[in-house]
Amino acid sequence: MSNASRFSKRILMVGCGSVGQGLLPLLLQTLSIQATQLTILTADERGRDVAAQRGVRFIIEALTAQNYAAVLSQHLTAGDLLLNLSVDVSSQALISWCRPRDVLYLDTCVEPWVGGYLSSHSVPLQNSNTWLRQQVLALHHPDAPTAVIAHGMNPGLISHLLKEALVALAQRKHVAIDLKPDWAALAQTLGVKAIHLSEHDTQDDGQILSRGEFANTWSAQGLYSEAWLQGAEVGWGSHEVETPLGALYSGSVLHLPQSGANIRMRTWLPTWGEQQGYLITHHEVASITEMLSTGSYCPTVCYVYSPCPKAQQSLAYLGAGIAAHTFRVLDCNKVQGIDEIGVLLIHDTGALWHGSTLRSDEAQRLAPHNSATSLQVVAGIVGALAWMFEHPRCGVVEAEDMDSAQILNVARPWLGDVKTVDTDWSVEHSLLFQEFLVTADAKNSECGLYSAAINAEEIGV
Repeated sequence: MSNASRFSKRILMVGCGSVGQGLLPLLLQTLSIQATQLTILTADERGRDVAAQRGVRFIIEALTAQNYAAVLSQHLTAGDLLLNLSVDVSSQALISWCRPRDVLYLDTCVEPWVGGYLSSHSVPLQNSNTWLRQQVLALHHPDAPTAVIAHGMNPGLISHLLKEALVALAQRKHVAIDLKPDWAALAQTLGVKAIHLSEHDTQDDGQILSRGEFANTWSAQGLYSEAWLQGAEVGWGSHEVETPLGALYSGSVLHLPQSGANIRMRTWLPTWGEQQGYLITHHEVASITEMLSTGSYCPTVCYVYSPCPKAQQSLAYLGAGIAAHTFRVLDCNKVQGIDEIGVLLIHDTGALWHGSTLRSDEAQRLAPHNSATSLQVVAGIVGALAWMFEHPRCGVVEAEDMDSAQILNVARPWLGDVKTVDTDWSVEHSLLFQEFLVTADAKNSECGLYSAAINAEEIGV
């Protein structure tokens, strides 16, 4: 990063969980931020020791809908940066506060205030990621301070990797690529029918999961919300024939009444081959779908996630009726395993996967206080910040609006083994959404999405 673009103003980091702790050393070393520029504002003690080691001010105070304006005013003025790494703090409210005060903003997930993910039967889409995204994008204003939304690994870097994957597939198919490609037209030309944002996390800490505990390698509350409280979402392809029962459209995104933990799909990753994962709602499902839609063409876009064993066990407890009472992030210094995440382009003659494979021991060697999962997210934040510091007047932006080459150039050293792999793996030739569903388990099978015999109350309609 050049001295000309080094950020010299103040930074307020809201939240200091696994990602905040993993990011702190890279802010100081990679982006040349001084400890005196930083203040951490968080709701609990997590991260205090990491901040103390580096001389960073650490304040315990939870942001709420009632106090956020007064609290932020104590720490930020024009030209400063608000780095929102929290849960249950409204992105919309914080961006609205930042814009008239000329304060920069970045988050890794568009969040509502606490309770915002609880389903509303009167307005069923208002707890969805698609709806939250639309509310924040509506705040965009030309020549306003840059507010980067939803930019970690995924959402975030996954959209930049998607563009690299499309270029790689074009090269294999000998399709010419424009200097500034029309990504939707390119995907259509390449015969891409389905895109899986596929992830498999094997990291474990060897500890026993307590009854009623929800554990994960990153925000346990975050996964609980998107896998259990929210309905699954999928970008609905133009080749699809049958719409699932009870589904609601928002543009080209289909919102399903079932939670992601109750829908399992087949996907493919290079280390393990065919895998099963949950169909999880995610910001990038909507943003990628929008980027690749022409009006007459759109691929089906899904985030298919096989979380770490502890998280899968936690979701199984919930499915058995055992409520989650406590939340825990696995200690990055104790976990062992791999997080593999990438883009699987499923096209008319096969599939191509492009992404990151990162071992936990390599992550700890590359950057202290990180698991493989947290470092992949941190890499996305660092890349986005480097871009933001050179583009401070762009308004509200997401990954698809940004310079992928610049961001990946900054982020790639932290992503482990980034590779492109061709495979002949596929399902039926028509590549319909329902053909990827796991049908062996009646609860999670396609009959829960397509059979008219399902009780409406059972699917939350």
